[in-house]
Amino acid sequence: MTRTTGQQRRSILIRVQRQLQLIVLGHIWALAPLAAAWFLVPAWRGENPPPATVPLMVITAAAGLYLAVRTLLTLTSRAGSLTALWPFLDAALITAALMAIRSPRDAMSVLYFIPIASGVAVLSLPYLAALTGLMVAGYTAVIAFSGTPWSVDIFFRAVVIALIASLYGRVIRLVTAYAREMERADYQAALAREMHDGIQHLLVTLSARLELASRLLAESPARAAAIVVAERDTARRAADELRYLVRRGRGVPDPSGRRGPPDLGLAGTLRAQLAATAERWPFALTVELPSSLPPVPPATELAVLRVIQESLTNAAKHAAATAVTVVLEDRDERLTCTIRDDGVGFDPAAASEQGLGGLRERVRALGGSFTVSSATGSGTTVTAAFPLPRGEQWLPSAS
Repeated sequence: MTRTTGQQRRSILIRVQRQLQLIVLGHIWALAPLAAAWFLVPAWRGENPPPATVPLMVITAAAGLYLAVRTLLTLTSRAGSLTALWPFLDAALITAALMAIRSPRDAMSVLYFIPIASGVAVLSLPYLAALTGLMVAGYTAVIAFSGTPWSVDIFFRAVVIALIASLYGRVIRLVTAYAREMERADYQAALAREMHDGIQHLLVTLSARLELASRLLAESPARAAAIVVAERDTARRAADELRYLVRRGRGVPDPSGRRGPPDLGLAGTLRAQLAATAERWPFALTVELPSSLPPVPPATELAVLRVIQESLTNAAKHAAATAVTVVLEDRDERLTCTIRDDGVGFDPAAASEQGLGGLRERVRALGGSFTVSSATGSGTTVTAAFPLPRGEQWLPSAS
């Protein structure tokens, strides 16, 4: 319970790595016009440069098409597992360009910095070893194909590029680890706050009410019995909250390498939570959840739970509803939670803001929107929408 869930760790990694992708693409686009001119204007490449050959033109066109496709996939979050191939494709294109130029000393060799840094930052060790082997083999092939003998300056150039790129990649890993630690600290603070404001508050209230019932037992047994019956729901709600927090704490990688039960994700956890409480509600509960949802911050998960809990409690206590539907969906880059009942309805403008006002503040604090639609005799619909972070799924970092 003191560590982030596996899903949350993936969410942090995805966000950081997508930002890295956008940064890399921005720099490549800035270099693209200069690189094209370098390829196609021989005079820029020093004395006795080879002419702008057909292979160079083909490589230039292929690189432009590749960059456009890669940018489109990154911006639309459709790259998926292909993102692990970008460093390999970058290295292959740079090697092909150096082969066409026939010079391992050409300034274009500096671009090896990009795939090395990206690989060190995001690839697991087996993939990083494969990328290193590809680049060593490629650069060796360039030297052999160009007929250039090995020399100290070639070796020095390769080592400097590799070391600087490795340093850059390690800095990115460090920033990623820092982001994870900050998110972990936020999660621990949110968990402590939820236990204090939620479970502890319910248990303190339960204790006080049961103490009152014990004092009333002799003089007013009927009232004492009514209190006990009412507080039974309080005990159940505290158990529900504890069950939810325990579920969200499972599936976390252990530092020793052991793993607990697989993380159910937000959709699976909510489905199990609502199924466990369905029988106690005085209405038919229908739950419409997708099989999976994108990772969201812990604060958003807890806010979704609070909105559902409060809405179901209100439907049971005040609405006299016979059917309630809970819908959670991912649409328009927002996580939307909707709870509809067929109860007696009410006038939202005249209702107390004690419960709904707290939910509204919680949702808005997360950048979301909260609306209540109801009228006397027509049921109630509560809708909470939260911004949904987007990003591609990368291979797990070796860190």
